[in-house]
Amino acid sequence: MQVESNYRELIGKLDAFIRKYYKNQLIRGAIYAFTLLLGFYLAVTLLESFAWFSTTVRSLLFWCYVLSTAFVLWKLVLTPLFHLNRIGKIISHEEAAKIVGEHFVDIKDKLINTLQLHDQTQQSEQSVNLDLVYASIQQKSSELRPVAFTNAIDLGTNKKYLRYAAIPFVIFIAMLFTAPSLLTDSTKRLLQHNTSFKKPAPFEFNILNKSLQATQFDDFTVEVKMTGKEIPQEVYVEVGGNTFRLEKQSKLTFNYTFRNIQGDVPFRLLADGFNSNDFVLKAVPNPVIVNFGIALDYPAYLGKKNETVKNTGDLLIPAGTRVTWDFGTQNTSSLNIRFSDTAYTLAQQEENKYSFNHRFLQSTQYTIRSSNSFMQGKDSMQYSITVISDQVPSIQVDEQRDSASYQRVYFRGLSRDDYGLSKLQFKYRFIKREGEPANENPVALNIPINHSTQEQFFHYWDLSQIGLKSGDELEYYFEVWDNDGVKGPKSARSQSNVFKAPSLGELAKDAEQKNKALKDDMEASIKKAKDLQKNLDAIQRDLLNKKSLDFEDKKKINDVLKQQKELEKKMEELKDRNAKNNQQQNELKKDDPTLAEKQQQLQDLFEKLMSPEMKKMMEELEKLMAEVNKEKLQEKMDQMKLDNKDLEKQLERTLELYKQLELEQKMKETADQLEELSKDQEKLAEKTDDKNADSDKMKEDQKELNKQFEDLKKSLDDIEKKNEELEYSQDLKDFDKEQESIDEDMQNSEQQLSQKQNSKASKSQKSAAKKMKDLADKINQNQKEEQQEQAEEDMNAMRALLENLLRFSFDQEALMEDLKTVDVNNPKFLKMSQQQRKLKDDAKVLEDSLLALSKRVMKISSTVNEQITDIHANTEKAIGNLQERQVQVARANQQYIMTAVNNLALLLSESLDQQQQQMMQQMPSNSACKKPGQGQPKPGPSASDVKKMQEKLAKQLQDMKGKLEKGKKPGEKGSQGGQGGMSEELARMAAQQEALRNAIQQLDKESNKDGKGKLGDLQKIAQQMEETEKDIVNKRINEMTMQRQQEILTRLLESEKAEKEREMEEKRESNQGRDITRVPPQFEEYKRLKLKETELLKTIPPNFTTFYKNLVNSYFQSIED
Repeated sequence: MQVESNYRELIGKLDAFIRKYYKNQLIRGAIYAFTLLLGFYLAVTLLESFAWFSTTVRSLLFWCYVLSTAFVLWKLVLTPLFHLNRIGKIISHEEAAKIVGEHFVDIKDKLINTLQLHDQTQQSEQSVNLDLVYASIQQKSSELRPVAFTNAIDLGTNKKYLRYAAIPFVIFIAMLFTAPSLLTDSTKRLLQHNTSFKKPAPFEFNILNKSLQATQFDDFTVEVKMTGKEIPQEVYVEVGGNTFRLEKQSKLTFNYTFRNIQGDVPFRLLADGFNSNDFVLKAVPNPVIVNFGIALDYPAYLGKKNETVKNTGDLLIPAGTRVTWDFGTQNTSSLNIRFSDTAYTLAQQEENKYSFNHRFLQSTQYTIRSSNSFMQGKDSMQYSITVISDQVPSIQVDEQRDSASYQRVYFRGLSRDDYGLSKLQFKYRFIKREGEPANENPVALNIPINHSTQEQFFHYWDLSQIGLKSGDELEYYFEVWDNDGVKGPKSARSQSNVFKAPSLGELAKDAEQKNKALKDDMEASIKKAKDLQKNLDAIQRDLLNKKSLDFEDKKKINDVLKQQKELEKKMEELKDRNAKNNQQQNELKKDDPTLAEKQQQLQDLFEKLMSPEMKKMMEELEKLMAEVNKEKLQEKMDQMKLDNKDLEKQLERTLELYKQLELEQKMKETADQLEELSKDQEKLAEKTDDKNADSDKMKEDQKELNKQFEDLKKSLDDIEKKNEELEYSQDLKDFDKEQESIDEDMQNSEQQLSQKQNSKASKSQKSAAKKMKDLADKINQNQKEEQQEQAEEDMNAMRALLENLLRFSFDQEALMEDLKTVDVNNPKFLKMSQQQRKLKDDAKVLEDSLLALSKRVMKISSTVNEQITDIHANTEKAIGNLQERQVQVARANQQYIMTAVNNLALLLSESLDQQQQQMMQQMPSNSACKKPGQGQPKPGPSASDVKKMQEKLAKQLQDMKGKLEKGKKPGEKGSQGGQGGMSEELARMAAQQEALRNAIQQLDKESNKDGKGKLGDLQKIAQQMEETEKDIVNKRINEMTMQRQQEILTRLLESEKAEKEREMEEKRESNQGRDITRVPPQFEEYKRLKLKETELLKTIPPNFTTFYKNLVNSYFQSIED
């Protein structure tokens, strides 16, 4: 089938020729089409450019060009393109062979003949002739195989047609660069052939506004700029059939303002017969905020009523306030609020209604902007919110320490806050305490407040309640909190202060200075009393030889009165200073009941230095000065002289007792300091024994202890000096050896520390500590032994003195009874006068003995001097009356002498009993271990005890009344021994009654501290007992006396019942007793002011703002200050 293969190869080559044939037609057609269409385009556009055809002509030209273009493209481009892709009718193989044969001379009809022979083979039915045909076809195919049919067409021949296309193309490019408007403008008009175009003016209307959109109901200015070869002088705008001239701004610019634009406005511009295109000024709706309200929800803790403000955006609010905006809008689809750091889109509640809320803690600014689908609000609203933060509270405190006590501190303070206070506390902590580490956590004491914005407060701090000891250091301050409900309460502190309790050494040094000053003042007062006594003696001598007082006499008496008043004032000062010194010295020391009792007794002596009778006598003396009554004036001056003498004795006694007590206190303080120093030395020894101890540091600490011991050695020397100053010095032991031994150990330890011998130094320190402890014990023991020995001597002296007083009383009584029966002319009368003089001498001995004893025994009442003065004065009067034979007057004087002596005996007996009781309490058996509450002496007898003893005394009085009624009165016939026995019995009963009266007075003093008199009228009982004493002393025991005894027993029975009820009530309450503290008057004033402030605050209207409330508070405070 070689023939078929060759034939198909021949057909393939013909197909390739056909494709190239049509490709050549396509290229040539494209060149022709480009040339024709571009030339036609140039012709049409140039005609339109110069002719400015009407819409009809432009439409005709436009469609002619379109149709021509379509025809040319179809005929010259699309048809060959379709044929190339075998779409449509294409040339046949025969036609192709003919064209090829015409091109190649060698081929001519060979190719077409071959095709025709092949066709014959397909049509012939005889096979005999086919071989010859096949052979012919094979031959011709072989001859045609080397020929490339496609070479019959040369695509390069099309290049010659490009020169035709180049002519219009060059013209187009030239016009495009030289006069593009000729092409573009005419092309535009041709494309918009239905649009009417006018011939352009020599100038152009250029609107400078970026957009022709105006806000509804606003004005809008159109800015126009003219450009071109010729610029018109006037430009107009046509609006709604009306023409308006534009305002000329410059040669080229014009403008026109459309007023109150309600809707869209069509307009066009006119100038020199030319007009612009039509323009439309669009009116867009303006989003506006019509109104808004702001609700202010204040924090609850402020107690402030919520508020609503209208159309006011600037706010001044407290921190934590929640602010809610409610907006009313128009033409608004969105509302935004922007703060300094955040922006929010408000939620729409309903049509044109928006709401937003926020809680503010700090100041900020905010902007409100409205918008819709057309535009944003032209004007944004900008406001500021000023947040007033809750300020930190402030506190001011004034401190005042009690001048009489280290441990009493008074504070007055003022705390303020802008919105209110929630809590006030007083805090303290120990920063230094013996044997304990520093306390980091303070103790807090709540102080009640009214939770207002301004609080004035008082606080009393009693350091005795916290166990303050000498050497302790305390830090204390006040802290106040506000009521901030937003960020939590804030606090402020007052200035922290530190209180350092004086050490034992400092206390001792301070006491030494104050004691010396007090002793000096007492000695000065004694000297003033003696000088006053001399002045009184001089005045009395001057008055003896004068009938009346002259000016000089009055002046001298006035001077004496002034001196007496100064002395009285000095006595009051001494009393107060002593009380203050006692309180300060005992506050930080270990309790010593014995010393405390002696201090109280000495204080009682100070208080009785100036008696009320002496003050009254001075007032009477001043009145007599005005009356110029010489006799009465002399009598009062005599009394003043006696009182002043008595004051002098009292001062001397008080000074001596004060020195004794000072010596005891000094010994006690020295022993206590030795014990403290011993503890410190022991602690230092333990530190020194540590291998890691710093020797230099230990050496410095040892030096400090050595210095303290040197001070104690000086204190021991001072004790010896003080003992020598006493009238009756004590037998104190010498402790020089012990001091030297201690000093030696301490010096050795210091040297050993210098040599880094810590172990030896520790031993020396321990030895010194033990010896100091032993020395302290020896000092205490020596003091105790001396006190016991002196107490025994004093008791023996009191017993002897009591016996002498009783003997003197009996002698005076016997002389008084004898004088009753002797006639004044009897020679025995003179002997009795001599006996009275002898009794005067005995009284002087008793006086000296008693004064000497009173300077040693504090328990002896200060009234002994008064009684001694009475004895002395009445003895002188009795002697004088006996000389003048005035027997009755002399016997009355003797009776007064007996009364004074008996009173002295009673006082001395009472002092002796107290001394014996104290001795028994100090016995070793008392030191045994006892249960709490047992073995302790009661502070005084109970009403029940007094009642029992009073009943016994009542029976004795009844028996004595019977004896007196039977005629056994002294002075009647009977034995002298029986008379003396009855007198002794009466003296004992009088002493018992006085003791019971003193017990009742003490009981009244203890039970009536609160002023309620829970045990009844004990003072009335004491007065009745005193009347009974007088009856016993004067031997007037009668029915009235017994009736009074019955009344006393009845009242005591009532007191006994009241006492039992009080004891049961106390058991039910089980309250621990507390010391009564002296409250300064400022506290009472503070209570009154707080009550007044509360009432005033009630008058403040509740709707007042915080500012005005604070203003009112400040006003009230200024009034109170």
